[in-house]
Amino acid sequence: MSQALLQTDSGRRALAFQDEILPLVSRTFALTIPELPEALRIAIGNAYLLCRIADTIEDDAELDQEAKAAWHVEFVQVLTTGEGAAVFGQRLAPKLAPATLDAERRLVEHTDEVLVVTASLASAQQEAIVRCVRIMCDGMPEYERAASANGLPALVHLDRYCYFVAGVVGELLSSMFTDHEPGLGAHDAELNRLAVSFGQGLQMTNILKDIWADQARGVCWLPRDVFARHGFDLSQLDRHTVDDSFAAGLSELVGLAHGHLRNALEFTLRIPGHQKGMRRFCLWAIGLALLTLRKIQANPHFTDGSQVKVSRRSVQATVLTTNLAVADDDRLRHLFHMTAGDLPALTPTIAEDPAAPIDDIAELPSRQPVSAQQPSGLGTAIEAARDRLITDQNPDGHWRYECEADCTIPAEYILMMHFVGDVDAALQARVANYIRAKQAAHGGWPLYYGGDHDLSCSVKCYYALKLAGDDVDAPHMVHAREAILARGGAGQVNVFTLIALAQFGQVPWRAVPFIPVEVMLMPEASPFHLSKVSYWSRTVMVPLFILTSLRTMARNPKGVNVRELFTIPPEQQRDFVPAQNNLQKLFKGLDVLGRSFEPLIPQFVRKRAIKKAESWIIERLNGTDGIGAIFPAMVNVYEALGELGYPADHPYRAETRQALDDLVYEHGDMANVQPCVSPVWDTGLATLALQEAANTGDTPEVRAGLDWLSARQVLEGPGDWQRDHPDLPGGGWPFQYANDHYPDLDDTAVIAWAMYNTGDGATYGRAITRATNWLVGMQSSNGGIAAFDSDNNHEYLNQIPFADHGALLDPPTADVTARVITLVALLKRPEDRPFIERAMAYLRREQEADGSWFGRWGTNYIYGTWSVLMALEALGEDMSQDWIQRAVAYLKGMQRIDGSWGEDNGSYWQPPRGRSDVATSFQTAWAMLGLMAAGERNTVALARGAGWLIEAQGEDGAWHDPEHTAPGFPRVFYLKYHGYTRYFPLWALARYRNLHGEPAEDAAISAG
Repeated sequence: MSQALLQTDSGRRALAFQDEILPLVSRTFALTIPELPEALRIAIGNAYLLCRIADTIEDDAELDQEAKAAWHVEFVQVLTTGEGAAVFGQRLAPKLAPATLDAERRLVEHTDEVLVVTASLASAQQEAIVRCVRIMCDGMPEYERAASANGLPALVHLDRYCYFVAGVVGELLSSMFTDHEPGLGAHDAELNRLAVSFGQGLQMTNILKDIWADQARGVCWLPRDVFARHGFDLSQLDRHTVDDSFAAGLSELVGLAHGHLRNALEFTLRIPGHQKGMRRFCLWAIGLALLTLRKIQANPHFTDGSQVKVSRRSVQATVLTTNLAVADDDRLRHLFHMTAGDLPALTPTIAEDPAAPIDDIAELPSRQPVSAQQPSGLGTAIEAARDRLITDQNPDGHWRYECEADCTIPAEYILMMHFVGDVDAALQARVANYIRAKQAAHGGWPLYYGGDHDLSCSVKCYYALKLAGDDVDAPHMVHAREAILARGGAGQVNVFTLIALAQFGQVPWRAVPFIPVEVMLMPEASPFHLSKVSYWSRTVMVPLFILTSLRTMARNPKGVNVRELFTIPPEQQRDFVPAQNNLQKLFKGLDVLGRSFEPLIPQFVRKRAIKKAESWIIERLNGTDGIGAIFPAMVNVYEALGELGYPADHPYRAETRQALDDLVYEHGDMANVQPCVSPVWDTGLATLALQEAANTGDTPEVRAGLDWLSARQVLEGPGDWQRDHPDLPGGGWPFQYANDHYPDLDDTAVIAWAMYNTGDGATYGRAITRATNWLVGMQSSNGGIAAFDSDNNHEYLNQIPFADHGALLDPPTADVTARVITLVALLKRPEDRPFIERAMAYLRREQEADGSWFGRWGTNYIYGTWSVLMALEALGEDMSQDWIQRAVAYLKGMQRIDGSWGEDNGSYWQPPRGRSDVATSFQTAWAMLGLMAAGERNTVALARGAGWLIEAQGEDGAWHDPEHTAPGFPRVFYLKYHGYTRYFPLWALARYRNLHGEPAEDAAISAG
């Protein structure tokens, strides 16, 4: 900044004018800009006034489009050259409409004063301002020429318009902020993306607030496609019309604006905490926008902007609360989520080039009574999908598709071979090929397709590839290493990865939480007992107790280390598992205390505890299907038994190794290692799809599948679930080929449902009754149903240092509860009414604010909502009830422009993250099945969904989505059930056909 220029009389006069005029043209910026450091205060205040001049030209009510374009060109020329500003302002001001605010007219008159301050700024600041104003002046007229009372054609146009008006201002801020504060880092693409989103979120909020003011001047900036999806025609927009479909469209835009403001918060938190003024500048704008969105969401039928205006008291409260938390990231996140708690949460799309022309979006016609045919090719698509599914059936009647996780599992398989010193070189090479093929563009490995870099997964993959012989200087290893180090290095990984690193001697054992094997001796009434955690936690933890208590070290025959992945030597790192809240701090203190007492534990006590753990494991070994039938438990048991002295050829270890090897899924020169297998789940769902396709419950293929399943029902046996239900007879099915200790309630409901559909009570009646009695008996006290246990909801245990994955428990979930209700409702047994009433009360409590239900075992809210709507249909609920129609509106609102549905696995984070452009066959199928269950029939939404599925079907009759389909543990571990693209689309298309009969060329479909 040229201080000398501002010290002249003209400079002081110009700066005084800037300070005087700012509060007269913007109350909000007059509040926030003075919070900035002096250099930024002057520069950004100046930039705002110049943008306001451009905006004043654009908004003038009497200048025609040609005149506006000419004035914009002249203004950019004046700004670029610094010449002619006084003449420009004196010529333009009198031509502005009489309704122009006096302050705005005065601002234009004194354009030359504003440019005096501009000339005093640093050259980089001047360049940023000129770029910003030029983009605004080039872009805004394009939309002003196309403006109408009928709205913009599509959401992408709204995004682009918001970029020209405000997103480009975000880029300006990002540029000036990074120049001023080195701690922000480089003005990179990600920071720029967040900055653009910041501006778009503020402008979208303004558009929603000013709907009726804009309409009064014959303009509407709302996107027609969004409202058309909800059944509202923007050409019929009237402030006095109360229409729920309009409210639904408005709510979707509120959710997208909320998503932009989440990005705005992330932008703000990039600013170092000591720059409190810069943070306040951002936070106050975010807070006021959130409060505005809350008012709009609570009153979608407002008729005037004053009804959703934020009160002065709310402004003061926003200033006060943000000031108190301004330097504390955690408190700011909490404050944001608390303020936005009632808002729908959607993830907006941020274009790589937000100013790029849009040539591929056709003008959408105003909505009229629609007459559309059922999509052609429906029958052919169903037949091809059915034939493919039948072809996939195994000779003995069952189905089994690949079950894919992230690359953590294949990496751990390589680590396991080096742990025990028994390496199959050929298999290792194929597994390493698979891991390399899954490396993402960011250099690391994600938890699911399209996901962000995951540090723990990436560290294990890098280590596995190095163990397999990859050169650390190979490009893919360099890329991976740089990505890991940029995110804090191997010292920041999760607990399970720390345990592996400790076993391989890469971190000290103090990095691992204290989990002594003596836990096995604790009474059931103690705060921690095995019965208080989920089955998967038990089977993983018990062998880990042995390994960590004995400090078991890997053989690592090649002596491979990964010290290059640490930003500081691990011996110097003090805290590997930092506490995030007070309860975690308490448990962390107990962890430290327990570790200090470990040397005092008598050897006879340790031996007794190890023996109890060994006996516990041996009882549950499960032959060649493996303990718990899941990879992590099998690996730990295989290693623990070796530490206890069992040789590799002992039946216990040999069968466990066989169980591990059976999880390898070959792909030519690559090999994946599955976390488990899913034959029972695949077979149950495949039979339901084939029953719908045949429009009958019994076909040879269905019968073969159900007969195969019948032999696998667990009627007797020492299941862990019996601890809390000693008098309840068994009747469940496992998820895998065999897992008698841990039958799966969701699988059990699906299989009994399919058996009921056959109408063959003589063959399947006893199995259905035993299954239903078991399911009803497993109801938790809150009315819900969990996956494997009941009342497994001791939430405090998720705060212990070992449980940084947050998935130690198996609480009831809406999706499993809904599946069990579906079965019980079909049977119509009078004795089950109390069960249904409690379960329904649970589902009502679990419904989200936007009408959806959370999907614990499928991604995500689409899956949960489909599950519940199917249950409500089976119960015969009145689907016109408001709470059910909210779920219908949610599903319709999630449909994409092309007719598909999709939801990213990033939706499990709060706030949600990830891609907004996901479209999958299985999620489209779930949404269609949910809508049909809710009574939707001849609707455009269903026709478009069916049409998309037909178009997306492969030549082999299947669908081929790359996306993962479900969380194993949300935010930690995801699964891709490859069968989901085989049976769910078939199920949906077949039901669509069955509800309408065979498609006819002249079949009319009413709007909906």
